[in-house]
Amino acid sequence: MRLANRFFLVAATVLVVAYVATTFLLRLDVADFVLEVGILGGILLLLWPASWFVARRVEAEVAQARAAVDRIAAGDLDVAGQPPGSGSTADLGRAIDLMANRIRDRTDLAEREASDLRVLFDGLEEGLAFIDADGLVSLCNPAFERWAGRAVSPGLRIGTLFRTPHLAEAVSAAQRGEQTTAEVELGDHTVLMSVRPHRSGALIVLRDLTVMRRLEGVRRDFVANVSHELKTPLTSVVGFAEALAEGGLGPEHARDFAERILANATRMRHLVEDLLDLSLLESGSWSPEPEPVSVGAVASEVWETLSPEVRPLRAELRVLGSREPARVDPDAILQILRNLLDNAARYSDDDPVITVRVRSDDRFQRIDVTDRGPGIPSVHVERVFERFYRVDPARSRAGGGTGLGLAIVKHFVEAHGGAVGIESALGRGTTVWFTLPLATPFPGEEPADVPA
Repeated sequence: MRLANRFFLVAATVLVVAYVATTFLLRLDVADFVLEVGILGGILLLLWPASWFVARRVEAEVAQARAAVDRIAAGDLDVAGQPPGSGSTADLGRAIDLMANRIRDRTDLAEREASDLRVLFDGLEEGLAFIDADGLVSLCNPAFERWAGRAVSPGLRIGTLFRTPHLAEAVSAAQRGEQTTAEVELGDHTVLMSVRPHRSGALIVLRDLTVMRRLEGVRRDFVANVSHELKTPLTSVVGFAEALAEGGLGPEHARDFAERILANATRMRHLVEDLLDLSLLESGSWSPEPEPVSVGAVASEVWETLSPEVRPLRAELRVLGSREPARVDPDAILQILRNLLDNAARYSDDDPVITVRVRSDDRFQRIDVTDRGPGIPSVHVERVFERFYRVDPARSRAGGGTGLGLAIVKHFVEAHGGAVGIESALGRGTTVWFTLPLATPFPGEEPADVPA
């Protein structure tokens, strides 16, 4: 506004001078006219440099403001400084500075949000990729590259990254506006593929379902195994109970039926107890309360408590090696040794000598439980610690085994920070070994030979 006033004053001055000059021109003679012309010329000569000075100054101020705008357009937002000129041009400079500051603030915010989104994008476990209208990858995250098995540069065609044709077909459908969701096999993995339209291309999302499907399979197998394990003794119990209920049986038959019912009910009770123990261990709600315990002494006590049906009359237990205490939960070591000695006794018909050997080093104690039974074929060795896995199902069930003993042993040992394994060969017997932390009794504390 001030700049306009300046030019207005200049123009008004010129007009006033012209008017006065014309007025005098009409009244004056030639000599006076010459004088007036001279005066007017002098005035004009004085106005010209003034106008030129004002114009150059305004031009310089506008050029400075234009340069600042050009730098902002080029991405240089650090243009704040002394506003150029004064009046209107100074207001323009301050407006440019304010605009630059606001653009810088919004740019910083956008960069932070973009950085956060990129971290989130790269950190996703699901594989994500954006596909353009030509079927080329425009952007993807590291998880998608892991599925592809290679670094994926923008511009690669989706059909060249995976052997399965389902992805390329789903991308083509997405380009037609269709969404596809399906499970596909990528190598050894089961993957949920979701492809949806995005702009003129597609968005691919790959989610690994391998662990979920494996857990579902384990759950189905577990339910089937439990049902199978309970069905046989329960059927026997119901059958014998019905026979007793109908009456007409002699004392000997009634006693025999009752004993069979008791045996099958006991088997089911053992199965339920083992299931509860295993569930407690796998849930993580149980934690050991370790104390110094003599493993050899516990083995001798457990051996004496085995039922005659499990332990043959000729069976013999030999406890060898170190008597140093291990630091272990007393109830846990009881169950560990009961399961291992129970298994060893069941498979020691020909040579019923079972050996428990205890060896210690600086940190751990290794306990070997060895029998001289028929041994385990190598194809079964790696799976014996699985739930309900049996090398000889018929013999195990006939002896009252639940198929959960070694699984329970493994969980108990690992809860103490130890390891467990098995060594076996056909005709040479089997050794199940496990390790426990070595314990030195505290001052005034004696090893617990017989845990409470």
